[in-house]
Amino acid sequence: MNAHSEDVLAYLVNDACVLAAHWEQAPFFSTDLPGLGSVFSLETVEQLIFSGALPLPCVRLFRDGAALPVDRLGRPAERAASTRERLVDGAAVLAELARGATLVVEELQTYCPPLAEFTAALTARTGYRTYCAAFVTPTTSRGVDPHYDTASVFIRQLDGSKRWRVAKPPQRWPAHEWSSRTDVNTEVVLEVELQAGQCLYIPRGFIHSGVATEQASVHLSIGLVPPTWAALLRRLTETALSDEPFREALPYGFAAMDDAKLHVLLAERIAMLGERLEHLADGAAGTRALAQVKPKPSDRAFVPGSLRSALADPLAE
Repeated sequence: MNAHSEDVLAYLVNDACVLAAHWEQAPFFSTDLPGLGSVFSLETVEQLIFSGALPLPCVRLFRDGAALPVDRLGRPAERAASTRERLVDGAAVLAELARGATLVVEELQTYCPPLAEFTAALTARTGYRTYCAAFVTPTTSRGVDPHYDTASVFIRQLDGSKRWRVAKPPQRWPAHEWSSRTDVNTEVVLEVELQAGQCLYIPRGFIHSGVATEQASVHLSIGLVPPTWAALLRRLTETALSDEPFREALPYGFAAMDDAKLHVLLAERIAMLGERLEHLADGAAGTRALAQVKPKPSDRAFVPGSLRSALADPLAE
């Protein structure tokens, strides 16, 4: 698959118009999607964990919803220097999977060039920065507890099957990461068993959890990180607040002033800020702020022959 010559969304949804209608509003799933084997698979996970090069912080373990320590999955780097990061021991990972643990492998775009190419094309297609993680769950096991993500997520089933339960968000479009104290008692809006070749779209904030069936499950989680209006306006506001009127201190003796008078002064500054923001939005500052929230072209996509080209045409010193 050449991710740059094909519509990558076709590997995640049956119809891009359906995705646009559901975007950040409601979950849905697609079936009979093209195979992703040339991009990522169970064999890719196997190669990564036995490569001897995957850093230990790239893996996590869960059993019955609880996170497990991963220290015992590591081995020293070949030169065994104390400052070197420990690497994943594939045999230790297999032992934990045999005990019913779910394996999560992260930072996939760094260690899997075809996936880096795929996600770069997805970012170019959607305008959203992406991240990926692979989840490997033994039969009838539950991995992560119910939770929400602060990015919209595609759950692309690669192998086996998994039953998913999706519930309404406790807060629409949450700005803060999931906490175990979050109320999860919300209405269930979708229950589905994903088979290989199917994909579930979950908008950010929707609570979800999955359990493997009698078949072990392997899925790829692709998160699309949204630039929000808050992020854009925060940049413009920081620029506006550097102006002289906003650097001025509150009046001398303000602590003893009447609250009503202070509210009048506050309203004046808020009005000034509104005028300044409107001016900035129409000028170069607005253009720069928009450019800052747009995703940058990926420098991690694999281009065959690039290393040889760099060697043949080194930069002048």
